[in-house]
Amino acid sequence: MFIKPKQYVGVGINYRTAVAKDILVNIHHLDCVEMNTERLFIDFNHPLITEIRQRVPVVLHGLTLSIGTDQEISESYLTALCSTLQKSPCAWFSEHLAVTHINQLAIRGLMPVAFNTASLSRIVKKAKHIQATTNHLFLLENIAYYYVMPESDLLEHDFLTTILNEADCGLLLDLTNLFVNAMNHRYNPYEFIDALPLDRIVAVHLAGCNWIDNMWVDTHASPVRREVLDLLAYLVRKTPVNGVIIERDARLELFSKLIDEVYIVRNLLQAVRPRV
Repeated sequence: MFIKPKQYVGVGINYRTAVAKDILVNIHHLDCVEMNTERLFIDFNHPLITEIRQRVPVVLHGLTLSIGTDQEISESYLTALCSTLQKSPCAWFSEHLAVTHINQLAIRGLMPVAFNTASLSRIVKKAKHIQATTNHLFLLENIAYYYVMPESDLLEHDFLTTILNEADCGLLLDLTNLFVNAMNHRYNPYEFIDALPLDRIVAVHLAGCNWIDNMWVDTHASPVRREVLDLLAYLVRKTPVNGVIIERDARLELFSKLIDEVYIVRNLLQAVRPRV
């Protein structure tokens, strides 16, 4: 039976090299920091990263595992991942439910997977292998997608639920991605949350999104929208989460505003579901 981790990492932000010093200066405002898994493979002993790891809990978020492809998981990647997790234990590590490589060719961005039983079986097998190899809690993250892949014949929430249950892994629910998808593909995001296995939602991503060329786009370049914060409030009324990460990858000169957002989210969580 799936059991959420006991550790509550709180509210934090994602690590970016451009603001590493700003993160350290403001570390007392942060409960945790999310770091890119692949960056730690290379820069694990970088002085700034080391100090951040020593000051607050760190969770890992990968970009290149490409769990949605029909190729096997890279064993060299898993070896590096296991080594990193042993050196720096964390409450969980996560990866996008997406395709990032095809036949060793890197794709710019995240390609959605087809919501069908063939994709489902492939992803479940890989997720089981990842968890068995690492012996750590593994979370999959829903991505923003601007088109539905051909041969999709399942609803996304059913697809996600089956993967989570059969692979016995957790969900990193990106509420901005959910909002973007719901607006672009015209469905109700609250009903989507209701359809998910709430006991498997371990963590949440929040980010900015913008209206560009007649669609909503997940940009990570602006404040979290009120509609997305409303989704967060709705979610945590229904189930506790172990952590919330605010992602910002552009317009990083507004770092002080990002810290303000950390407090907005922390106050929202405390108001909706007070912690003793």
